[in-house]
Amino acid sequence: MSDRLTLRVPSPMRKALSVFRHKPYTLPQERVKGADDNSDTTGKPDELNGPETFPVTHRVHYLTTEFQVNEAMADIKDGVLGFDTEFTKRRPTIEEHYIISSFPNGGSSRKSALLGWQIVELHQHQKFHIAWDHIGLRLIQLSRDDDVWVLDMWKIRGKFRIAYPKELKCIIMSPNIIKAGVGLANNILAFWDDLRSEMVNLVDVGLMARLLLAEQLPKVPFGHMGMQTAVERILGYKIDKEESASDWSAKNLSDKQINYAGMDAVAALKLYNKLTVELKAKSKAIDSPIPRGWYNFNTKHGEPIRLKKAPDGSDVPWKMSDCNWWAGGKFQGYP
Repeated sequence: MSDRLTLRVPSPMRKALSVFRHKPYTLPQERVKGADDNSDTTGKPDELNGPETFPVTHRVHYLTTEFQVNEAMADIKDGVLGFDTEFTKRRPTIEEHYIISSFPNGGSSRKSALLGWQIVELHQHQKFHIAWDHIGLRLIQLSRDDDVWVLDMWKIRGKFRIAYPKELKCIIMSPNIIKAGVGLANNILAFWDDLRSEMVNLVDVGLMARLLLAEQLPKVPFGHMGMQTAVERILGYKIDKEESASDWSAKNLSDKQINYAGMDAVAALKLYNKLTVELKAKSKAIDSPIPRGWYNFNTKHGEPIRLKKAPDGSDVPWKMSDCNWWAGGKFQGYP
């Protein structure tokens, strides 16, 4: 007789345990300042203290498994999503380590590095970028209506960074879903380095805000508009960025970090909705079109490209300099 004790769990209980294991963790909502019936929740700036803090009224769902992501994202087929990411340092892949370690030692090592690079590209059948600063994708945040999903990519992808949830990939590569975020043009290469995924129909709301406020900030270059500035100037709220400097490489993130990450995606969606209306009105006021192509783009191999292809079917690089309102980093007026 074996000494091993076998515990048989009844079938209904096994099913219940399975559901519990895959259930996403929904964070408790933080108390919103001014949530009492007798208080003002209009978000109007206080004359003494400045703008109110960005209100937390959304539900945050923290996803840590591929199953959770596919289940949560399955019904999202079109519309607009607030989009944001959090990056942290990561260890280089085997290929990156081989190539990077070969460079410092002169010409012969450089040849070895380039040969290794070509082998990697041949093996993967696609252009290969090296994440020289070892930036890693920790979180992807997506918001819609009153919900925001915070995807912990370290936990979802596993030790070898292999998993890429099917429904998430469909969203990222769907031309029918707008992914609206701030500073997207600056971090898409790091996204490519980690996921080797193209991105389709991205809208940089920071650039939208820059177009709306062109005359008010004439000496600020086109691409320089962060989340904090955009939220304060467009939505009239201040947003606390203290958690942005916290340790995103921690094995277990705190509720404060997860809530902060979700808030950025919610703010991006609110910015997109308001800026879409405001830019339409501004275009009418200045009697000049504001091309959507100045802030809307796809990516290929970690580089931004225009949505519209060239007449011969080739991809056209997207550049901030395509916006002709600025010259020499200064606003020059409307054409």
